[in-house]
Amino acid sequence: AATATASATADAIDSTTSSTNTNTWEDLQNAIAPDESENENKNEPVLTFYRDTNGWCPFCERVWVCIRAKNLPYQERLISLQNKPDWYKEMVPTTQVPALLFHNSNSDDKNSRKLVWDSLDIMKALDDMFPDTPQLVLDTHEYKEASEMNALLNKVGFAFVYATGGLESSGDGEQEQKQEQELSLSEKKQEFLHELDRLEQAIVGPFRLGQEFTGVDAEMIPSLERWRYQLPLSKGVDILENRPVLAKWFEAMESYAPFAERAGGDEYSWVATSAMFARFFGKEGDPATIATIEKSESAAMALMDGFKDAVKENECHGKFALEAAAKVISNHEAIAKDCTNPDPKSQQNISRAGSVESAEKMLLAVARMLLKEDNAIQEAKSCLLEDMGVGDDERLDAAKAAKTVATRLCTPRDMSAPAAKILRAVLMIVAERLEE
Repeated sequence: AATATASATADAIDSTTSSTNTNTWEDLQNAIAPDESENENKNEPVLTFYRDTNGWCPFCERVWVCIRAKNLPYQERLISLQNKPDWYKEMVPTTQVPALLFHNSNSDDKNSRKLVWDSLDIMKALDDMFPDTPQLVLDTHEYKEASEMNALLNKVGFAFVYATGGLESSGDGEQEQKQEQELSLSEKKQEFLHELDRLEQAIVGPFRLGQEFTGVDAEMIPSLERWRYQLPLSKGVDILENRPVLAKWFEAMESYAPFAERAGGDEYSWVATSAMFARFFGKEGDPATIATIEKSESAAMALMDGFKDAVKENECHGKFALEAAAKVISNHEAIAKDCTNPDPKSQQNISRAGSVESAEKMLLAVARMLLKEDNAIQEAKSCLLEDMGVGDDERLDAAKAAKTVATRLCTPRDMSAPAAKILRAVLMIVAERLEE
C-alpha cells in the first residue's frame, strides 16, 4: 500500500510538471512521505535497537537478523563507537553495543520496559518475550554443539586475521624473531583452515542445522561474510575454496530476506572497507598492510566497472528503488557535501566533485528516477538530458559527483544491499550520460 501511494504521488508530480528540473526536494519528500522503507511493519515499535552507526559490528548484526526473522516492528538508535553518548554509557553497564529495549516486557503492565545487552542474551530474550514468533535459540544438543563450534571458529579466525609476520629485520636477533612470528602465523592459518573444514562437514544444509534458519546461522554470518570478501585481499585465503557446502550455505543466507534485504553487506562494501580497516588497524609502513590496501583499492575499482549493468531493466524491484529514493531525498544535503568534500577523512583515493550545487541537481534527478520504482533503470537510460536539470557547463562535475556517491555508498550502513545495487546502477548510468 505504501508503494502504491508513493507511485501515485510521483505520477501526480509528473502530471503537473513538464520536466524533471521543475520538481523540488519538497515535492519529492511529499512523494515518499507515506512510505516507511526502514520499518516495513507499520505497527507500533515493540523494540528499540541500539547498534553501531556503520553496521559493521558483528554482534549487532546477529541481533538485527533475528529481529527481522521474527518480523517484529522496531526502531533504531545509532551509537557512534568513537563517541558514545553519556546517556548510553549510563544506560548500558558494559557501554557496548548492541543493546535492545523491550517496550512491553510484562503482559500485565504495558508500560514496563526491559533492557538486555550481550548479543546471545538478546537472542534468547527475543525468543522468551515473543513465544509466538519463530524460536531461533534451540534447546538441543545439536544447537549447542554448533554454537560452540562457531565460537571456536571465531576465536581461531580472529587470531589468524590479526596475526602479523612482523616487519623486515635488520639483524640476527630480529631475523630469528621474525621466523618465529612467521611460524606462529602459519600455525594459526592451519588452525583456521582446519575449523573451516570442520564447518564444511558439519553444515546439514541448506542452513547450519537443516532446512530452517536458526540462531546459529545468525551467529555465523557476521564473521563469515567479512572473511569471504576480505581474506582473499588481506591474507590470500579464499574460505570457499573446495568448500561447496559452505558456498551453498551462503546461497541460502543470500536468499533469506531478513538477512539479505537489510542486515547483509555486499561484496563492494566489504572490499572497499578492507582498505580502510587495513589503514586503521595495520602497522604504518608494514609491507603486508600496504599490499592489502593496494589489492583492496584495485579490487574495488574493478567492481565499480560492473555497477552500471548490475541491474537489468526487468529486475529492478520497486520497493528497493523506493528505499534508495527515500535515503537520497532525506539525506541529499549531506550526500552533496560528502561527494564534494575537498578534505575527506576516509577513501581519500576517490576523487571528489567540485560543486555542491551541481551535485544537488544530479541527486534531484536521480531521486526522481528512483521514484519510478520498477522502471527506475529504464528512466535513467531514457530521460532527456535537458530534463535532468543540469546545465551544460555543470555536466562533467555532476557526473563526477554521481560516480563519487556510487563508490562511497556502503551497505548495510547507508541502506540495504538490493537498494544500493539499484542506486549505484542509476548513478553510473546518469554519470555516463552526462559525460556524453
